[in-house]
Amino acid sequence: MPSTFTTLEIGKSALIASRHAMDVTGHNIANAATPGYSRQRVNLEPIIQRLPLGVGVSGMGVKVTDVTRIRDRFVDAVLRNEQEKKAALAIQKEVFEHMQIVFAEPSDSSIRDSMDFFWAAWHDLSSEPDSASARAQLLEAGRSLCDLLRHLGSQLDSLTVDLENGIDATVAKVNMLAQRVSSLNVEISRALARKEPVADLLDRRDLLLDELAGLTGATVNYLDDGTVQVNLGGVRLVDGAKHYGLGSEFTPEGVKFHVITGPNDLDKINLDSMGGSLGGHKVARDDVVLRFRQQLSESVRKVIDGINIIHESNMDNDPTKKGIPFFEFGDDILATIEVHHLIIQDPGNNIRTQLTSGDPLDGSIALAIADFIEGTHNDYLEHLAGLDSLFQVSDGDFTEKWVAIVGALGIDAQKVESAFDTQELLVKELENRKDSISGVSLDEEITNLIREQHAFNAASRVITVADEMLDTIINRMGLGGR
Repeated sequence: MPSTFTTLEIGKSALIASRHAMDVTGHNIANAATPGYSRQRVNLEPIIQRLPLGVGVSGMGVKVTDVTRIRDRFVDAVLRNEQEKKAALAIQKEVFEHMQIVFAEPSDSSIRDSMDFFWAAWHDLSSEPDSASARAQLLEAGRSLCDLLRHLGSQLDSLTVDLENGIDATVAKVNMLAQRVSSLNVEISRALARKEPVADLLDRRDLLLDELAGLTGATVNYLDDGTVQVNLGGVRLVDGAKHYGLGSEFTPEGVKFHVITGPNDLDKINLDSMGGSLGGHKVARDDVVLRFRQQLSESVRKVIDGINIIHESNMDNDPTKKGIPFFEFGDDILATIEVHHLIIQDPGNNIRTQLTSGDPLDGSIALAIADFIEGTHNDYLEHLAGLDSLFQVSDGDFTEKWVAIVGALGIDAQKVESAFDTQELLVKELENRKDSISGVSLDEEITNLIREQHAFNAASRVITVADEMLDTIINRMGLGGR
């Protein structure tokens, strides 16, 4: 049967529960602006009466069983998946925007404009083959074109290096985050074993997991002991208290990623794919910058090789009468192209314009080069194509090739920008949904605080009434018989 002091115990339990609830509400309010914080809620249960009921109450008050963190793992998983896609697109979008600035299309300083100027110089020289000023103008146009091609090549190389540095920095950050997640796994596991609060530790770990997913596209498995596993393409990066290193290497085939499982060079597992920011860096480097550089190099080489063949040629295909190439370059044409040094030294004698020796007014070679650059058919060009299978008249139409390359790049950039905008809206929607579940609403918390304050005051009143009742029983009852 409940004792005389049962009401006091019930009131005390209510006071403790209300104070605990106010503490949690205050903690929520204090962390309303803390990144990654999830609101917490006190779970209350009645204290069950274990004695025969007899005459009295059916319970013994209230107790705090747990402080629950309000979180939806499904929403977290979907949001992380969409955030990693957004991160990858953001990198690609930034690279496309930078490349559009580098190409300067359309503008007066673009490669197409410089090539047009070079073509015009050959065309003018074909009309005045004996003009020193026309030769000087052609030399300047050629050197200007080479300077612009080398500058564009260096800009693309610089962008490639920036992307590689970004990959290295991101890999280092991923390894740091993986180590911190494994450390938090240990802390959370120990706290659960000691039955200590872990909500704030879980928030801190989830914030790191969100960042890891955004950088790599990692997936998360939650284990029964409170720890997590972080996987990259099916390969463990974090497994409870253990964490492994992520590595990268730059090969001719592209960027390769692997998980380092031991101290030896062979202790690594190659990853078939990579998402998130790292995946965006890989796509931007391999499939955007390097692919465009290769396409540009091939188009430039075809034009330059064709110009050199025409400039060296003669009607009889006599090797003893062969001229010098107009351009010279190494294996990497965008990095090494220059006007031939002999032409720079003596443009008057080394720039060829004539097919017929001794005819200073013959501009057939100059006209053939101008027609080749313009993509116009010419009898002499057809003659050269018949002599040399490597020479194609269509290879000279650089403007068409350049427009095709830049146009394709523009289409890809538009696709990425559109996908990024769509992904941004989707992530925003998911973030709003997550905030509606886990975020702190100050209005709601203030309402809870008022409710808990009233509950605390009511519990205090219960104790006061119980105290007055006991005072009556102890000090006032039985005085008549004294």
